[in-house]
Formats: sequence, structure tokens, C-alpha cells
Amino acid sequence: MASTSDAKPGPAAASTQSNWRWCSKCQCLFFAGTAVCPAGGVHNHSVSGDYSLMQSGGQMGWKWCKKCQVLSFTGNTIGPCTGGGVHDVSASGNYGLSYNTSAHGQAGWKWCNKCQGLAFAENATPGPCQIGGDHDHTGSGDYFISWNGDPAGGQDQWRWCSKCQLLAFDGHTACAAGGAHISAGSGNYTLTEGDPTGGQDNWRWCNKCYGLSFAGNPSLGPCPRTGTHEHTGSGNYTLLTQGGAQGTQGKWAWCQNCQSLWFTGNGAARCPQSPLAYHVSSGSADYALVVD
Repeated sequence: MASTSDAKPGPAAASTQSNWRWCSKCQCLFFAGTAVCPAGGVHNHSVSGDYSLMQSGGQMGWKWCKKCQVLSFTGNTIGPCTGGGVHDVSASGNYGLSYNTSAHGQAGWKWCNKCQGLAFAENATPGPCQIGGDHDHTGSGDYFISWNGDPAGGQDQWRWCSKCQLLAFDGHTACAAGGAHISAGSGNYTLTEGDPTGGQDNWRWCNKCYGLSFAGNPSLGPCPRTGTHEHTGSGNYTLLTQGGAQGTQGKWAWCQNCQSLWFTGNGAARCPQSPLAYHVSSGSADYALVVD
């Protein structure tokens, strides 16, 4: 498998950085991963888009906290952190946000004058603030954030799980080998969405296990989180069926037992069909994924 270092926000060659997520519990924008949420437990980004932040331009001074992963404004004061004390932005890049009506992206994001964080303000609740109570957006502009806009024309942040060998979005949730998927050691895979030409479409994301599985057969396949895969909310992904092209990795196959896409280059791997089952590659094409 291709390797990738542990991701953290910071300066990059590109003008934007993706993999920022909205937490449905506290309404804040944070860098994808697990971190303490002021609403309790860890942030929940299961229904979030993939937001991109500018590395330059707009209003600068927005920074990532390596303790709670939240984006907050540092031009006034350093806000409180649910990880203890105040935000630690020592390892962060300096991000810029657009906040005028001509900007492109999703509007409705506002600054909280109590915790200095950026939170989505168009839901029924403003969300719990790290300083206590709810966010207070008095005095805030209306910020715009780009989302799901990958310049390569696909959706990235798909990862290989070293336990079950499946491709899963962001490497979270249930794994057929037990526990959550482990994405350490994985490359960053990009899938083509909404373009059925040039490959085989009808591959879908399961909103329970986060895996990629084929939805064109009578059976949707068993899900490691019980029942069958659930594709509500998924895009229509297209996979290349010929390996060897530059920038792609072959040896990915469809499992006829669970309908999922799995990597065959490491030998047998557990399948959620039953506790004793393994993925089966017979009858599958040799799929190739774009990877960086």
C-alpha cells in the first residue's frame, strides 16, 4: 500500500486544504479525526461534507487547535479549549476565510465571540460553546467555505483498512475484523463521483460502516454494523476496471459475499458474511484506484 504521514493542518503547496468537517453536535468546523467535543464525547462528522480552507486570501488569523481540532480566530484572544486551558495553535497554518456576499462556497458560518470558534449558524440550535452555554454570533460576519470541491474532479479521503482490507471513507466506524477501521499506512484515494463513463458505476458508500460496496446486485451485502449495507446519502461512484495507469493502484476486487471493494495484495481478509468468512475475489474485475 502507498503510505501517508499523519495529517495535520499547516502550510501546504496547494492554495486550499481539504478534510475539514462540521460536527453535528457542537456545529463547529474541525480537522477530521477524533477530538473532545463540548457537547460530550468526540466530534461527530458522519453527515458532514469535506470542507476546504484557503491557505491565503480572505481574512487571515484563523488557526487549528491541536488539542480539540477546532478552527478559531486568533486575532482577538486565544479561546478556551475542551482539551483543557486555551487552544494550542502552535503547530497550525494561518488560514483565510471569505466573508463577503460575492464569495463562493457555503454561507451561514459565523464566529462565536465567546470561544472564538467558527460554527454553522443556520440550524435550529447554535450548538454548545467551549466556554459554556451556546455559541454567541453577535458581531460576526457571514463566512463562506468551499466544500466537496476537489480540483481533480473526484472525492478524496478514502482510506485502506489494514485489518479488513476494505476501502472506507476517512477510516472510521465498524470493521469486519472487529472495532473500527485502521487507516494507518494508507494512501489517500480519490474516487470519481457522478460520472458513469470510463468505468463501472453504481458503487456506493455505506452510511453505517463507511465502506464502498457495489449496489447493482439483488443483495446489498452484509454490513459489519449488522443488517445489510445502507446507501442512503451516497453519491454514485465509478471505478476503473484496468490497472497499471500512472497514479493508480490495482489489485482491488469486488467480494461476491459482502459486495464490498477490498485489496487483494495482502492475502486473505475477513468478510462480514459470517465470523468465519473471508473475502472472495473470484468473478471480480481488477479495479484500479487513483492514489497520492
